[in-house]
Amino acid sequence: MDKHTILVVDDNRTNLQIIREVLEAEYTLMLAISGEMALKFLTKKKPDLILLDLMMPGMSGKETFFRIRETPENQSIPVIFLTANQDEDVEVECLNMGASDFITKPIVPEILKRRIGKTIELEDLHKRLQEKVEEKTLEVEVLALQAIGAIVHTIEAKDDVTQGHSVRVAHYSRAIARALGYDEQLVARVYQTALLHDVGKIGIPDSILKKKGRLTPDEYNQIREHTTIGANILSAISTISYLEDGARYHHERFDGLGYPKGLHGEEIPVIGRLIAVADVYDALVSRRHYKAPMNEASARAELLAGSGTQFDPRMVKIFIGLLDDGTIAKVKEEATIQLKTEIMNADAAAEA
Repeated sequence: MDKHTILVVDDNRTNLQIIREVLEAEYTLMLAISGEMALKFLTKKKPDLILLDLMMPGMSGKETFFRIRETPENQSIPVIFLTANQDEDVEVECLNMGASDFITKPIVPEILKRRIGKTIELEDLHKRLQEKVEEKTLEVEVLALQAIGAIVHTIEAKDDVTQGHSVRVAHYSRAIARALGYDEQLVARVYQTALLHDVGKIGIPDSILKKKGRLTPDEYNQIREHTTIGANILSAISTISYLEDGARYHHERFDGLGYPKGLHGEEIPVIGRLIAVADVYDALVSRRHYKAPMNEASARAELLAGSGTQFDPRMVKIFIGLLDDGTIAKVKEEATIQLKTEIMNADAAAEA
């Protein structure tokens, strides 16, 4: 098992030597004679605990503490103050600042070792508990996504014309997210959100979804409700709060003439503007009850014509680039393979 690392900060070299002799057998030590040196060490390695002298010339222990806490990744490192000042008010002040403990000088080796041991033990316990919470949260998220994904497949399976739409939109949206430079965690969120963007159609009658002719005004108003229905379904998953924005906002328009809220330009969340382009493109090049599929060149022209009115110009520019370099054709093929695999697996499970 690797040793825990402790950063010791004290301007007194004798104190540093004493601490080194007491702790070096059990811990990996980084020794700093000033707050400035300690901050430099922290840019290279994150210790498991910091022993920090309170009274130092130049940058004091308190100032060093606050400078350490300015960096987000250092905010959780436990800090134990060292000081010859035995004033209880000083101890209370240090603890109120966020210190884990307070040790008075002269240093008593056994007390130092026990205080450090207990602090690190508590920190390790906290980390293990946090990992367990994150693990359980992830399990809940996965189950929730699987359940809602099953609903999406159920909706699309009822209509062979629209089957695969959500999977393709998810793949297109993921490609856009990567072109935007998103990290892979955010790319995965975009994919999940796009996959579930039409989940609200579960609340729309089949007679409207499958209607071959033009919708009446009342029917159109009903189908518009799928954005709100979907957002309400997804908002119930409190651990994955980002999902509902895709369902709610993918029919908003950049010129403010969309629905459900009529948001304009950058008032529309980015995920809504992103999915809107992927969603419309797939609708254009796919067969629908009310129309034949459009060829890629015509769909490309439609997207360009809607840039700045229906769509965010930035998203259109990125999507056109992905069309032109062959990325969209590639991810569409990947989506088709994924869909076929899911259908085969579903059929096999039904027969079992």
